[in-house]
Amino acid sequence: MVPPLVRCIECEEIELARVTDQAPTQTLPLPYAALDGFPAGRTPRELTRRRLLQWGVAGLASVYAAHELGWDEVWESVAAAAEDPPSRCLLLLYLAGGNDGLNTIPPSGGADYTAYVNARGVLHRGQGPTAGGRVGALPLKGAVGSSLALSAPLVSTVGGGDNGAAGGLDTLWGDGDGGPTSKLAIMPAADVLSYSLSHFDNSDMWFSGLTTGVKSTGWLGRWIDRVGDPANPLQAISIDTALSKSIRTAHMPVCAIPSLNALGFSFTMNGGGYPQSGQSIPVNPQMDALAGVDPADDNAYLTRSRATYGVAVETYDRARNGPAYAPGTGYPANQTLSTRLQLAAHLFAAGLGTRVVTIHWGGFDTHSGQLTTQDSQLKVLSAALAAFQADLVARGIDDRVSTLVFSEFGRRVGENASAGTDHGAGGLMMAMGKQVSGGLAAQWPGLAKLTSEGSLLVPTDFRSVYASVIADWLGDDPEAVLTGDKPADLVRGDAVPGGLFRS
Repeated sequence: MVPPLVRCIECEEIELARVTDQAPTQTLPLPYAALDGFPAGRTPRELTRRRLLQWGVAGLASVYAAHELGWDEVWESVAAAAEDPPSRCLLLLYLAGGNDGLNTIPPSGGADYTAYVNARGVLHRGQGPTAGGRVGALPLKGAVGSSLALSAPLVSTVGGGDNGAAGGLDTLWGDGDGGPTSKLAIMPAADVLSYSLSHFDNSDMWFSGLTTGVKSTGWLGRWIDRVGDPANPLQAISIDTALSKSIRTAHMPVCAIPSLNALGFSFTMNGGGYPQSGQSIPVNPQMDALAGVDPADDNAYLTRSRATYGVAVETYDRARNGPAYAPGTGYPANQTLSTRLQLAAHLFAAGLGTRVVTIHWGGFDTHSGQLTTQDSQLKVLSAALAAFQADLVARGIDDRVSTLVFSEFGRRVGENASAGTDHGAGGLMMAMGKQVSGGLAAQWPGLAKLTSEGSLLVPTDFRSVYASVIADWLGDDPEAVLTGDKPADLVRGDAVPGGLFRS
């Protein structure tokens, strides 16, 4: 008997962030020639399906568009974008489940630290390096250090933390003064002002950028609708099996790419004969035969499905002899976040006209055993983001890529009886990049006064951060993109002049 499938909580949370009520309009093979910058040339004669596929295929993109796009128009558009790549791009990283910002960036001392320890007898961070079985926290450099600290799993060992010699958010924070060495901005207690503690409700508001009305498009999807190319689905990419709600558009084409060099069909067998683990069994010949079966004329969905099977098998056959995808180095090994960030860096550098890349990464719904679960995630997050920034530098594109990190809400200040924390308001946002004005980029509310359910107060409307990204980084009108009531200006919590980005 085959055991029943059990969906994990993490899977459910990430599923809430994907577009599930709209199917892709087509499957598009991604030729190595495009990823390599069209070395054979960019004339229409060189961009035909036959010529591009001769180079091999790296992967498949699931395209979401108002109508099916022609092969020639897509690659002519992409080739034109390679001649004039976007000057400013955005990586959107979603930490699914509601990351606990208070143990990520805890208080560093004073009355706030005392209140924090009293509320979290088991979970609280120690002051200074990890010692005596208590995970520590290192005060942030600069004036902010009197209020806030970086938890030790985020800090490199060189900086006194627990996260390797090179990997740590401390290496991006620099002096925290907004200057050239300060490439990390933190925004504590940023959330929906009229928040919900439901994953579904709050995540929908975060992805749409809307707090009321019908949420049929994403905030970045509406931006792509305003500035995008009607023939280039690679302008906004979700590195996932389906599209992120944040880049869902009304008109312009966008796409989802799960990976490169993960092509064809296979399944695995364990010792009991169940398709779970063990030896990988290729089934491409069988899928190719299935694709060749002519369905009934009136079954459009089956026709599309079998055509997709056919494209997948064709792509696999061509890719076996194609050049290898060479990801950047220095990332944490054997980690999903690493492989997705490596692909993001490659896509931004490939000259495909990519403006936005989204990544969803879960495991932050820490209702129990939080120290073990969250700390391991924070180590990977910190090291992977540091490696991603170094990768951008190595590729010479760090001046045109910024990163925004968020979760759908935070956690309550008090710990629960299971050594975890429950859903709360006031999550943590971070921005990273060469052009980011690092430091405390939003107000810290402190712990002297909490909400009725025991959460941090929310001084920063998440839409204020979005408005800053749209206006100061992407160069568009926030009111036209966010619609509805105009959010208040983002108010920094430090003495650094200006906004979230350096002018």
